[in-house]
Amino acid sequence: MIILAGLAGVILGAVAAWQLARGRAVAERSELRAQLEERISYWQGETERARASADRVSEQTAAWVAGCQQGREEVLSLTRVLAQPAGRGDDDPADS
Repeated sequence: MIILAGLAGVILGAVAAWQLARGRAVAERSELRAQLEERISYWQGETERARASADRVSEQTAAWVAGCQQGREEVLSLTRVLAQPAGRGDDDPADS
């Protein structure tokens, strides 16, 4: 009878230890999952901010290129006007 009680005690102790270890593992897994979801959330936010920043830079670059092109055209236009001889102006009223 003592052997049976001892064996039952060992079995109950093993089952209890297994349940405690399982509970602890489940809790740790839940904590790790929460940390992982937090990191994923953080990096998704960083990705969105980086995309928004890249879009702003792209728009600013396009505006800068357009401004440079317009400035270049204006300089070339002024250069052509200044390069014409003074007597050859199309708007000169003395030619009429």
